[in-house]
Amino acid sequence: MSTRTPAPPPPSAREGALSGRRIDDRRMRTLPRRRGLLAFAGLMIAGSALAGAVLFSQFGDRTDVLAVKEDVAKGQVITEKDLERQSVAGVDGAVPVSAIDTVIGKTAQVDMVSGQIVTDSMVTSDPVPGDGSATVGLSLDAARAPSAGLSAGDLVSVVAVPSGTVDLSPSTALDAPQILAREAEVLEVQGSATEGATVLVTVVVDEDDATTIAAYSAAGLVAVVETAAAGN
Repeated sequence: MSTRTPAPPPPSAREGALSGRRIDDRRMRTLPRRRGLLAFAGLMIAGSALAGAVLFSQFGDRTDVLAVKEDVAKGQVITEKDLERQSVAGVDGAVPVSAIDTVIGKTAQVDMVSGQIVTDSMVTSDPVPGDGSATVGLSLDAARAPSAGLSAGDLVSVVAVPSGTVDLSPSTALDAPQILAREAEVLEVQGSATEGATVLVTVVVDEDDATTIAAYSAAGLVAVVETAAAGN
């Protein structure tokens, strides 16, 4: 008669590890990952809520202002059909719709394009150019315009400068340069001296000086010196 040997008990977790058997710890390893995903999802929800609050706040600050409906050329008298209503936020100097009477009948100081927000500096009560005045365009190298830039309404002196071929030995061209115009008003500026590009400046000058200034400008023999900023 044979004797049956009882089956050995299952190894404990410690015995399994010591014997080289692999323990299924996947649940333990995925738990921190799940917690990280939940935390990330919470941050995303909070960020979306914050962005929505900012957008709502900005929307609440929007006001109805005047915008250009049809292109208006510089010097043109503005009429009601040239304007439309737009709702915007954060545009400095924008003219509110309630002040439309302060714009209608005024003269455009610059070219105004469709969709552009109307600001106080774009219009003037005086015709441009007025009686006895003329507008002249100056094409200036970067070194012949203030690097800080010019704006419509600034006052400048237009100065005659010698060409590179002129003998620069003691000369009144440098010691006492010719002033072609004093306190000429800047009407429009295109380009930036800080970028080293050509700066195009339109100025309002006395009608008697206009042709001389235009001739000097065409020959590349002018520079401008700012004497007063707009509003000063």
